[in-house]
Amino acid sequence: MRLLVVVLGGLLSMSFVAAKTGPTYYTPGRIAIGRQNAERDWGQGILRAIQAGEANTYYIGRQYGSAADCIAQTDDFIWMMQPTTEIPRVLPNHDTLALCPVHGDKVRELNAWTAWTTDPIHHPYKVRCRLGGEWYPSNDYLNGDMTSGEFPDDGSGCKVGDQTFYFLMEYAHMAYGNNTIPCLRSLSQAWLLTGDTRYARKGCILLARLATEYPNFTDRKDRLYFGPYGGRDPHYTWKTGGMITDLIWETFCLEATAYAYDGLWSYMDQDPDMIAFLRAKGMPIETGGDLRAYIEENILRVGMEGLLNGHIHGNQGFHQAAAMACALVMDDYGDTHPNSQDMVDYAFHGDDASAHIIVNGVHRDGGGHESPGYNSIKFDFIRVNRLMEEIRQRHPDRFPLDRYPDIFGNPKGKALFDHFIDLTIFRTFMPSVGDSGNIQPVQRFTPNRYSYVYEPNLYGFERFGEPRFARACTRLSGEWLAGELFEPYPEPELSAALEQPQSHIPFRDRLLDGYGVAIIEDGTEPERGRALSLNYSSIIGHRQADNLNLELYARGLDLLPDLGYPFTWDYREWDSGIMSHNTVSVDETQPPREIGGQCNLFAEHDGIHIVTARHDPYPPHYDTGGTTDPKPASGVSIYERTCVFVEVDEERFYVVDLFAVNGGNQHDQSWHGPLKPMQAPALDWRAQEGGTLAGPDIAHAAHYTDRWGRETRNFPSYITRVRRASLSEPAVWSWDYELPEGDRLALHVIPVGGPAEVIMGSGRSPARPPDWGLDYLLVRRESRGAMPSHFLSVIDAYQQTPVVQSVRLVSEQPLTVEVRRDGAIDTIVLATPDAPSRSSDHRALGVAFTSVAGGETLKQVRIGETAPEQGPGYASGSIADMDYDANEVLVAIPPADRAAFAVGRYVRVLNAHRSGMFRIVRVTPEGEMVRLELDQTALLGEGPAE
Repeated sequence: MRLLVVVLGGLLSMSFVAAKTGPTYYTPGRIAIGRQNAERDWGQGILRAIQAGEANTYYIGRQYGSAADCIAQTDDFIWMMQPTTEIPRVLPNHDTLALCPVHGDKVRELNAWTAWTTDPIHHPYKVRCRLGGEWYPSNDYLNGDMTSGEFPDDGSGCKVGDQTFYFLMEYAHMAYGNNTIPCLRSLSQAWLLTGDTRYARKGCILLARLATEYPNFTDRKDRLYFGPYGGRDPHYTWKTGGMITDLIWETFCLEATAYAYDGLWSYMDQDPDMIAFLRAKGMPIETGGDLRAYIEENILRVGMEGLLNGHIHGNQGFHQAAAMACALVMDDYGDTHPNSQDMVDYAFHGDDASAHIIVNGVHRDGGGHESPGYNSIKFDFIRVNRLMEEIRQRHPDRFPLDRYPDIFGNPKGKALFDHFIDLTIFRTFMPSVGDSGNIQPVQRFTPNRYSYVYEPNLYGFERFGEPRFARACTRLSGEWLAGELFEPYPEPELSAALEQPQSHIPFRDRLLDGYGVAIIEDGTEPERGRALSLNYSSIIGHRQADNLNLELYARGLDLLPDLGYPFTWDYREWDSGIMSHNTVSVDETQPPREIGGQCNLFAEHDGIHIVTARHDPYPPHYDTGGTTDPKPASGVSIYERTCVFVEVDEERFYVVDLFAVNGGNQHDQSWHGPLKPMQAPALDWRAQEGGTLAGPDIAHAAHYTDRWGRETRNFPSYITRVRRASLSEPAVWSWDYELPEGDRLALHVIPVGGPAEVIMGSGRSPARPPDWGLDYLLVRRESRGAMPSHFLSVIDAYQQTPVVQSVRLVSEQPLTVEVRRDGAIDTIVLATPDAPSRSSDHRALGVAFTSVAGGETLKQVRIGETAPEQGPGYASGSIADMDYDANEVLVAIPPADRAAFAVGRYVRVLNAHRSGMFRIVRVTPEGEMVRLELDQTALLGEGPAE
């Protein structure tokens, strides 16, 4: 390679020969596909977004900037649109994060992460308050004014009282990820789709400017994301890496930049006047080839180095997709490193190796190790797989299939697409597992999707031919969802698949047992349906202490919404704490991130649905801290929840909820509902004077020492307005959703084992405005040692008239509750085994339901075991043989029990160490045996053995 040293404008620069010799991503075939798709209805929508741009409301997330606005600007304006990276993008402190100098923390009602939006084309170098709409700073920084107005910022911040606001730092960060990158995408694609050179010229100028400002690890090291702070975040000191933005977001910025370069490559030697303009700006170039080389060396090669050294590293799928984009676009297998071979090897065999990521990083039901939104990032491996095939076609001898395999060529590849269909409740809701969702003002949602994800289903259909994946490519109206503009769109095949009955996605109870979510879904219309989800997951990434968290949905309402994604990371112990969820805690102790979730019973008969799951939040080896002996949360061997969902008719229902827990000293069941006042029963309430649940002298969100001797800041210190009472008889807490239809929820709390203490209060993260609050109810019981506490509740979600008129505890052994409703008396008997729930052993679980009206029995249902004299309530058999490829087990089942093994039912496959629930899809008698085909693979993982 020849190295040239060029002196230009007083700067010593080096220019390399470009490695890339032509477009490798935007090939003529791909451009033709893009132009064809642009004629479709959904393609027209993308074209409009390319031209007009999308809303600009955050640091990232905007796909398209306005190509039309860009070409209306001067070349000088486009050049300065990407701010210099000499302006830091990280605030030196968080004192004014998501604060406005005029509106203060009220702006956090709209966003907890930033107070600002930007419009770099119409309001360059300004940020806009998302609440009041005013622009900051008051000075005209772009034209050299550093001091005018009430709120000036010269780049070092604006002092307002004792606070400093960093308007330009915030702008510089937002302008890159949410303007420069989206505008590069729009300009490059507009050029390819139209051939209009105005788009290409502006795109090349913007990309050239980015190349002059992109940080590196030599002469621009001080411009790295955390460069001004010694390489680490001054607030979250564990964070490091990043280039212009942080290490995660930089992955998709780099990927988009690589594609934009490929798209603009062909224009770079067509415009001598543009080259002269760039040279006048100080760029050491003479030709289009020089410009290409400069971009490659100062963005792509540096970005590839950042991938290898960890400065660019995202969620699984992000960095691999960026690496593969660089590999294909550069198409460089020469002696300069990093090169394309390095990138492919990194993507397939480096961090989170793509070669094994789906088969080893996805459960048998398609769920990943993170919360749902983050798990959907696994679909980035679609791009990784496609890019690998394109690279393999260009260099077949370099990339053998055994070392660079088909990522989706295993049973879990298809399951990934099934997962997000199955996890979507009534075309609307997604269970809040880990960091997902968010609590928001009450609203009735309109069903709008068959799957949590949209575009990936098209690849799923093309790859696996599954008709229901075709259905997931449509809106509920039947309209096609948008595809990928530059990928083929098989509309005839999709249309044919929709004619098949298998494309129908029914409402039904279902388990995602690998992931750890049970869904009871009843109804025929999503607008009127009712559903329950029980979370027994054991995810690793973006986990919360939501062990056995319960959620309920009906008539388009999220009735028991979870707090969801943390409202900033600074108070994560509130948003993700176990006591913040609708579950049970022991000794106010936060669990570790360990496994332990297991479903033991899941069945339905004649409108009675039951699910029982357990978790292991406090395993014996877990050091819960403190100075007491025994340690807090010691001896917890039972932690189990049973939900019985009772259909009354097509509209009405109720839920009987039983939670069993033992060990420790103190058991607390937490309940919260919507952002509406909780209406309490008339008890002898005793109000605490000031302070928090942590103590009358403990301030809100303060650190304190708890009764077990632990220095902490946890749920109790976030709860104010505390009052207490004793509960010896069933009582009702309720919420009015304040909707015209009269939606309400009544929570009947039934003390078992003597009186319980009930505690009410209001919880809030300090990141929220002071007038924000969420009402909580705690039902507290002192531990009985190894004997479990039982928390029994009946939940009635109704419109206008309650379904449940009253409840009564009939018996504690067997545990029997009576529910009186209009025209009938229901009696529910629940199994309460006192053996440890931690193991995979069989447990005597079940429900017996009887409904009587006027002396006549209307319904009688028994599922599982509630009384030993009535028989086991289960059918079981021993596995004699397995066919892993066919998902089949050959089972020795007594003839009298064979009818129980029916298609659609769930079976639990267990041994001394593991347990899994599978749905039966086919039953075939084979002599004295029965062959069962199950719905999912038994594959846990695979890899090379040495």
